[in-house]
Amino acid sequence: MKKNILLQVGLLCVILLGSCKKDYLDREPLINVSNDAYWKTASDLEKYVLQFYARFPSFGVVGSYTGLIGWDGTRGSDTQIIAVPSTTWNGSRSVSTSASSTTTPATWWWSDIQSVNVFFANYKNCKEPFSTYKHYLGEAHFFKAWFYFEKVVAYGDVPWFGDPLKTNSEELYKGRDSRTVVVDSILLNLDKAIEYLNPIKSAVGGNNRLSKEAALLFKSRVALFEGSWQKYHMGTVFGTTGADPNKYFRAAVDAAEELMKSQYSTGIYSNGAPNDDYCKLFSLTDQSNNKEVLLWKKYDVGLQLGHSFQIYVSDRTAGNMLTLQQVQHYLSKSGSPYDFINIGKTVKGSAYLTKIGQECDPRLAQTIWTPNAVMWDNGFGKGVFSKPFLDQSGETLNNTGFQIRKGNDPKDPQAGSGVSWNTNSTTGAIVFRYSEALLNYAEAKYELGEPVDYGKSINLLRNRVGMPGFAVQPDPSRNTYADYGYAISDELQEIRRERTVELGAEGFRYTDLMRWRAHKLLLNKRPKGYPYDAAEWVGKKINYKTDADGFLDPYQTQLPNGYGFKTNRDYLESIPTNEITLNPKLAPNPGW
Repeated sequence: MKKNILLQVGLLCVILLGSCKKDYLDREPLINVSNDAYWKTASDLEKYVLQFYARFPSFGVVGSYTGLIGWDGTRGSDTQIIAVPSTTWNGSRSVSTSASSTTTPATWWWSDIQSVNVFFANYKNCKEPFSTYKHYLGEAHFFKAWFYFEKVVAYGDVPWFGDPLKTNSEELYKGRDSRTVVVDSILLNLDKAIEYLNPIKSAVGGNNRLSKEAALLFKSRVALFEGSWQKYHMGTVFGTTGADPNKYFRAAVDAAEELMKSQYSTGIYSNGAPNDDYCKLFSLTDQSNNKEVLLWKKYDVGLQLGHSFQIYVSDRTAGNMLTLQQVQHYLSKSGSPYDFINIGKTVKGSAYLTKIGQECDPRLAQTIWTPNAVMWDNGFGKGVFSKPFLDQSGETLNNTGFQIRKGNDPKDPQAGSGVSWNTNSTTGAIVFRYSEALLNYAEAKYELGEPVDYGKSINLLRNRVGMPGFAVQPDPSRNTYADYGYAISDELQEIRRERTVELGAEGFRYTDLMRWRAHKLLLNKRPKGYPYDAAEWVGKKINYKTDADGFLDPYQTQLPNGYGFKTNRDYLESIPTNEITLNPKLAPNPGW
């Protein structure tokens, strides 16, 4: 850790100078991180916190070219995969030897937290009224919570630093604070963020900048994560003695219910088109008037800000695809469980994709490609999906038959095979959307043992796609895709189902599996694909094997015994060994 902090102290002056406009060039050089010359105006504070916005997940930063849409495949999960099995879920990770700033998130790397702490050590030097900079103070509190939550998810107990460190600070060699101390501190910072941040309707930049709404949503996420972690890991090496899960579930409910109040700019995106609205939500280039999106990143090719997302949800795949385990979560259009396995024993290939697309929750056919759906129609000809890219490799690889459509806009000029690879797409990257808060509310409320108001939560999401209201019901096929290794009620199963469907391919599955202690979903099992029809591929070489029922089994050779997750080790990352050498008080995580 020491070398990371030293690096940050050395780089901070560069960051500060680089963020200044022309009128700052006449100022004396910043010779250290506490130089009072910089912190005089509200504008100084604003420029400082703007650097942290680049840390939010977006296209090309996580999940490769597809951003959050591909993150669960990149990190590994039961519902989304890439060409090779996840080392996390296969228990094949090696011990980390040194910290790195190149991973996403940057794991055991403390420069961002050091930078935020520099802000807190200096912002009171501002000579302008508090009202002129309180929003920026709220942003700083938010980012401290954001960076620390990344640490907790990865490592559990971590040191909490309240002040910026110097090369001779004793705190460089402190031990790890209890995760409940750290999470409680995260929530306190989010409370301050909620207090100081402007609501979307009065924030400069609207939902393109942090707001009270975004902080409330993130608070519900953090609290739900910790409540679930402490409940389902209780009594294991990953639990925390004396932790109270209900305290965190209550905080999640309170934050979500506050966000549901009419005073906030929130809502569900809908144009009254149940077969299009869900997919279209993720394809918009401008989310500024979308009340469902609480924070998003805008792109502008004229400012050299672009990406290649639309290419990868039309003509390519980025080697990232969904699995049968994801698809099995979708209900029929009548709202009843759908028997994907038995249907797939007789209906194969493209006919299977057509059938499930027509008969299931409309979100399914708006998340994966089904035959006859238009992939692009934008001046480069017209592309119509007929069958998945099973005969392709690399950037066009598909090894399950379930090819990601979510966020595709056929009219986008960057969609389709007529476009050479480029970074000119300007589809907006969603960071926070209101739907998550509704799902967080329902789950946390249930975990508290209290009645859930589905009318103001999950049913709003179902209404958008024309699905019947939430219903508690048994699913005879549950154990084939939702065997958690412990008993849950039918109601909780339906809540988790709805979360998996609504947030499918948005980067939530990895952390959901971790907080639910859901290794049984993967342990000794393999992800599956659709029922293969060899007649559709005459003359083509398909490298993937099938299981006994004819469903694609892409990891059959790579994982003959299924995933080998190490249940007493792999729920947390390893602390780099050289950091432990520098500071012996940093005890290794369990199993490492």
